[in-house]
Amino acid sequence: MKFALLTLGLLSTAFLLTTLTACSTDAPGVTDTLGYTSTSVNGPTDKVTSSAQKAANDLKLTDVIASGTKVDGRVTAKTAQGDDVTIDISQGGSNVSKVTIHGSDEATRKMLIDRINADQASWL
Repeated sequence: MKFALLTLGLLSTAFLLTTLTACSTDAPGVTDTLGYTSTSVNGPTDKVTSSAQKAANDLKLTDVIASGTKVDGRVTAKTAQGDDVTIDISQGGSNVSKVTIHGSDEATRKMLIDRINADQASWL
């Protein structure tokens, strides 16, 4: 009986883990999983960090703080409801940065990604 319950438990866990994959969005290359939205953006990390800071300011987020180097960057902010928003930027390759946004709702995270991409397009 214990063996049957253990086997059933393991199979249930395996099924759960296989269904917890990243959810793709309607935007190509953007994934949204468990409150994290990730994508790759053309541009070096320092310029993408500047774009992320500008995007947060454009959306009128409060307490916007940005820091970054040529290797990585981070922007933190708050929504009007007081929800924390964190934008992490890391190198994703030659002149490509990986952007991961955590916090707030999916719509706000998508607007931030769209504004970062639009600003980066103006740099290129």
